Amino acid sequence: MDELDKIIIENRHDFEEEPQDGHFERFAERLKLAESKRKGIQLTPFLKVAAVLVIILLSANLYVYLRNPKSNVKQTAAVKSDLGEASFYYTNSINNGIRDLEKMANEGIGSQKELVQIKHELSEMDSLFVNLQAEYKANPNDERIINAMIEYYQTKLDIVNTIKTDLENVKHLKNKKHENSEI
Repeated sequence: MDELDKIIIENRHDFEEEPQDGHFERFAERLKLAESKRKGIQLTPFLKVAAVLVIILLSANLYVYLRNPKSNVKQTAAVKSDLGEASFYYTNSINNGIRDLEKMANEGIGSQKELVQIKHELSEMDSLFVNLQAEYKANPNDERIINAMIEYYQTKLDIVNTIKTDLENVKHLKNKKHENSEI
């Protein structure tokens, strides 16, 4: 026999009494009350610590934001500066390429008519770029627009360089033919 059995046997006369009236109802109510408390949200210590950390981090973030509201403006200025530098580089490179094409046309490599056609097509591209600039003014922090603007410059420079390379190849072939015909 274990210890509990001994206690029950020794105190048997205390267990022979009937419970008071309403005992079972009171006991059932206590069980229901205890059960309803368990169903509520139980925050473990881990969840409590996590909630406190989230509140602290959000407060720190709000403090930094309110303290430095111009940080976003600094970022925008940096992006505008980088875009301005890229724009300057590509615009100069494109203009130099067009000047080289004009020189080639004046030297008889390619025709003036072709040069006018090329300039016309490039100006059509410029009209599309105006739309990008308008979108950029509306959303200066949108990286997609900035990337599209840089891609526009790269494409335009590639077109000018490709035409220039093709005309230089034609010039080289003409010189080769001319050298062979004199022999």
